[in-house]
Amino acid sequence: MPDAFVNLIIVIVAFPIVGVLAWNLWLTYIQTVFLRNIKWVLLEIKPPKDVFKSPLAMELVLNSLYQMGGVGNWFDRYWKGNLRNYFSLEIVSTEGTIKFYIRTSDKFKKLIESQIYAQYPQAEVREVEDYAVKIPDFEKGGPINLWGTNLVLTKDDPYPIKTYIDYGLDKAIGSLAEEERIDPITPTLEFMGSIGAGEHVWFQIILRGATDRFTITKKKDGKEVVEENKKWTDAAKDIITKFNDSLKEKEKDAEGKEKVVGNRRATKGEMAVIDSIERNLNKLGFDCGIRALYVTDKDKFDANRISSLTGMLRQYNTVDFNGFKPSGATSFDFAWQDIMGKKIIKKKKDILLEYKGRDFLYGGFDFKKIQTYFTNPARNGGKPFILTTEELATIYHLPGRVAETPSFERIESKKGEAPVNLPI
Repeated sequence: MPDAFVNLIIVIVAFPIVGVLAWNLWLTYIQTVFLRNIKWVLLEIKPPKDVFKSPLAMELVLNSLYQMGGVGNWFDRYWKGNLRNYFSLEIVSTEGTIKFYIRTSDKFKKLIESQIYAQYPQAEVREVEDYAVKIPDFEKGGPINLWGTNLVLTKDDPYPIKTYIDYGLDKAIGSLAEEERIDPITPTLEFMGSIGAGEHVWFQIILRGATDRFTITKKKDGKEVVEENKKWTDAAKDIITKFNDSLKEKEKDAEGKEKVVGNRRATKGEMAVIDSIERNLNKLGFDCGIRALYVTDKDKFDANRISSLTGMLRQYNTVDFNGFKPSGATSFDFAWQDIMGKKIIKKKKDILLEYKGRDFLYGGFDFKKIQTYFTNPARNGGKPFILTTEELATIYHLPGRVAETPSFERIESKKGEAPVNLPI
């Protein structure tokens, strides 16, 4: 075979590969520049002494975080590197003192403040220094130790977790005695409030408006057809359709064709799940990633805290509905998986840096992860999952007096207007 012909074949084969690699490296580079130019602010939300509103109030606040814009046209997307806006909801305990935060781009600061004050007029919102940067990066022989994990769903995204509505918290305060109310956020706050000197528990939810990234398998004309890049609502409707189809009792006729001969009755448990999925369809959905860390002074590390950390969202789990489970924890099941002890150090170092950077939905320009650029540029942290505003408000809301954790900071006095006749 002539050398010229061989060279031509090599060029034909190599050109698309080099082109794809170069294009994805370019996208990753400009997206990294875009992310680094965002001016971030951390807002602390200090609840009032008495919160008489249900988590629905926080749902309305979270609606303002559903920012589908920001990407712009093709020029903004492929030349400027614009990405969809994202935020971080955080609950943090520093030596037992619990605080609520929202991390946002500064351009949304006023919007978020106004939405919080609209729902919680007596709350206090202020910009604060990032607590995470005060903790040094993890190094072998360094001053800190830590254990961390991501939390992922136990079932497919459209299946909802147990929410505040399932707990009866959608009812007005006056319709149910305060001491009889069950707020599912209480176990989380109790665990966070129980830690002592030199201990920190960090919890964050990274979120952005849901993207069209779901794959659905449907039957058309007796054949299975795969549909990609569908909305999460399409995936939820597909589950409902398949459930309704499962209720049909079918038989084959003499020609081998199926025909419906009756319908079985759905159980109460099945109908509860379907009703919950249908209710969720009316809510805004977010791509989410959840991360939890236990960080301590080196001599204060208490391994007994790990089970509490992994179970801090267990109250939202049910057998029929969805739930949370740990994934990517900074530990190994067997000693032989990390004989030299180097992997665990890297795991701890990475998860702390990812928490500080709020990295999950987007990553950065890193040649060590070059293989991921072919499929999804600027991705880091893991595969996101869907949570709706109802689910997010269940996990992250300002609790009422039913949560009596002593170290949970509240505003002890109400704000009031100055008298109109006050002499100047």
